[in-house]
Amino acid sequence: MLSFIPYIVIFTFACVLCNLYGWRPDGVMRRQWSSLSDTKNERSFGADDSGWNFSRFLLILQWCIFFGLILFTRMDDEYVEDLREPDLEVVWHLCVCVAAPAIWFYMQWALYNWWSFLFGESSRAAILTRVYKAIYMLASPVSLLLFVCELVGLFSPECSWILLMLIFVIVQIVFISSGIRIFWNGIGTLCFIFLYLCAFKFAPILLLMAKLG
Repeated sequence: MLSFIPYIVIFTFACVLCNLYGWRPDGVMRRQWSSLSDTKNERSFGADDSGWNFSRFLLILQWCIFFGLILFTRMDDEYVEDLREPDLEVVWHLCVCVAAPAIWFYMQWALYNWWSFLFGESSRAAILTRVYKAIYMLASPVSLLLFVCELVGLFSPECSWILLMLIFVIVQIVFISSGIRIFWNGIGTLCFIFLYLCAFKFAPILLLMAKLG
């Protein structure tokens, strides 16, 4: 079991404590609900505070790390032994698994900002960026919770992966619906959204599901 690997247990426990601290009344997690619900105001809640920005970065990094860990345990049949005594190949595979959600996150961010630049919608893109980050920051503790359940043996890697994919789909739905609310300019908006979904959503997800069998 993963619970017998000390460095993973210590790291996960430290993340749990940090997340609990973030849910305090004036914590970074509580602020994200305001960021998520406000699709009219361009201001970024707490953006002038470097501490807040660093906390947001850590939450997004946490999403990538635990997404990658769950993906690694799903793909590697001997993940317990490999994580207990990782060699260079294991470290490389683990880095690839962690990089996958990070690449998705920044690629999606770059694509909608590029689209917004082409159509002169930088102000509304700033709103969507704030909402986009808030969505992933709120999903980050869920990925941690799924890994904790796998760590203590409540979930199998397959179960954790299925639930994580469900969370991922919910994140995409919230992001797309927020984008529609922010950018809606009539029926033409739906055409752009349909093309975006086909090219950058459905195809990569179907490809990943096919690779995992």
